[in-house]
Amino acid sequence: MKKIVLLLTGLLMIAFSCNKIDTSKEVFKTIGQVEVSAWNEDYANRVVQKIYVEEFTAHRCTFCPMGARELKAIMEEDSTIIVTAIHCSSLADPLSKPPFNINYKTPMGNIIHKDFNIKDLPKATINRIKNKNEWGIDKSEWRSFIAGLDRNNVRAGIELQYLVNQSIHEIEAKVSVTIIKEIKNPVQLCIVLQENGIVSGQVDGNVNILDYEHNDMLRTGFNGNYGTKLTQNGMVKERLKYTATFKINYENGFLYSNTPVLIENCNVVAYLLDMETKEVIQVEKK
Repeated sequence: MKKIVLLLTGLLMIAFSCNKIDTSKEVFKTIGQVEVSAWNEDYANRVVQKIYVEEFTAHRCTFCPMGARELKAIMEEDSTIIVTAIHCSSLADPLSKPPFNINYKTPMGNIIHKDFNIKDLPKATINRIKNKNEWGIDKSEWRSFIAGLDRNNVRAGIELQYLVNQSIHEIEAKVSVTIIKEIKNPVQLCIVLQENGIVSGQVDGNVNILDYEHNDMLRTGFNGNYGTKLTQNGMVKERLKYTATFKINYENGFLYSNTPVLIENCNVVAYLLDMETKEVIQVEKK
């Protein structure tokens, strides 16, 4: 039996170099290979369905702090909620003078903002599932939409590890995706870096807050706007585990941003995308 598993692993090793990386190429250092192995059934039985919320925000958005406070409360009540804050739109453009002279926009965030047709701020996508034929969901509906999601149909689990080498300013993220149930469409794995505790200006209602704390802020993607395939055609099989390692260098910051990365304040988030429906199948943060 061991020989069969080893043979399967060897035959299904896929080189990432075959995949096209759409953007964020400037932060890449190396891309490893996908190793495919048999699943761990005990692990699969313990997997919990987590929910991915992309918060669309900006430092000159009047009502965005209210949205951030709402999401913070939701996250405190439910540890399965994972948030990434995407600074976008003209309201996130930097001005020439403080306190709004810092650019927190990213190439990845700009493309997601455009592709999902986000109108007005604050808005959120929740597992990138449409609500009333729109991906962007109003703040007043976040709680009810999350409450209505099916948590029982767990199709995949994500295990995430990372190492930081501060001497060379490098982050290595190792991600394993276990396919628990059949996924009919091609999938891609996306990994992002986000940062907490960034203090700078923010409009909050009628007040300019000079020392507002921005959290869960998207800084960059490890492997493009929508990730990379786990197999040549993107199709994955149930009861198999797909593992890949990615590295980025954060020494010089990232395109657009003039704010250095404080690596001790960062998180790595990995999510699995259905490339037909655009849905986030599973997400994990570490």
